[in-house]
Amino acid sequence: MSKPPFKPKRLLLVHAHPDDESLFTGHVIAKAIRDGAEVMVLTLTRGERGRMKLEELKALEGNLSAVGAFRASELKNALEELGVKNHKFAGTRAYLDSGFKLNPWGRATKPKDLDEMALSAVSTAVISEDIYQVLTQFKPDYLVTYNRRGGFGHPDHKRANEASAMAMRRYARDRRGRAPQFWVIAEGRERFDVAIGDAETVEVKKAALAAHASQIAVFKETYSIVTGKEIRYDRPERLRKSSIRPFQWIKPVALALWALPLGVLLTVVGTMLHTITADDTASTPIGLYVALAITALLALALRLLRESRGALYLMTLTLIGSLFWLSDENNATGFAVAKNDIGTWWFYGSMAICALVMLFPRLSSRSLKRGTSGHR
Repeated sequence: MSKPPFKPKRLLLVHAHPDDESLFTGHVIAKAIRDGAEVMVLTLTRGERGRMKLEELKALEGNLSAVGAFRASELKNALEELGVKNHKFAGTRAYLDSGFKLNPWGRATKPKDLDEMALSAVSTAVISEDIYQVLTQFKPDYLVTYNRRGGFGHPDHKRANEASAMAMRRYARDRRGRAPQFWVIAEGRERFDVAIGDAETVEVKKAALAAHASQIAVFKETYSIVTGKEIRYDRPERLRKSSIRPFQWIKPVALALWALPLGVLLTVVGTMLHTITADDTASTPIGLYVALAITALLALALRLLRESRGALYLMTLTLIGSLFWLSDENNATGFAVAKNDIGTWWFYGSMAICALVMLFPRLSSRSLKRGTSGHR
């Protein structure tokens, strides 16, 4: 299936904070403007709770209005570097940056004490009204914002996605289905439809990031948001065409649940096969080899086709449960895992294969395609 093209003529980008437009879509904006598109950036807050990287600005932290004003001026300079002439802050309500805290698993979550005007504390419907007004005025054909998880989980990024989708649904109803295409920023190892970035856009993005000196450390070839983690300017920005339908998360969850009966089926087939030998002396357990090979191929297929570990986790869960069930002498199926060395190899070998495929750090269909095409 061919991937959708990304060719906006009027592009609207909805971002939560100043600097997000340069960090996540600097290449996208630079290329769109180079291709002749009209570009507008809608920023929902002024980044009032941002941590200042420059020592001389540390005194501003905690003074929300001062930080917001400073970051708004940085945003103005960054937009000039990007070539964006259309910009707007959301509404007259002046939503505040919510900030975030890290949970025990290292994911960003809402702070306990939220200001009533913090973006993630405001109703999604209220924020969507501001986005809807921009949609009706600017009339974009493409809208870009964060993914449903808010990238690394920032509550303001999540709210930007939810409010954008809600505004788009209303806009589509008003225009009888003629809504802009909805694109989200693909993070990490997520599936993506386009990757944007070249030598020309690198220079534009670098200049835009340099304008946000209070938040971003800029080096010759890289930049840094978090101390000790540097990102190259030439790393492409990846986008994925998404849906504005509510509860769109149900589809991937339903697809992943098919892996549950798959684990049971694999256990049954492998258990039936593992005792087959090439001759009566049982010197060559050909059935065991076939059963383990099927397990390995199926585990690899789930990692490559789903491009995540979720379905593999579910299949392995039911595989382990079914193996324990078939190892019980009291099971009523009429067959069981053999009580010998071959049975032991099947029992532990199948689980070890799934664990190995899970733990392999980088595994995707794209990496295999690059490897076979001589990618360097």
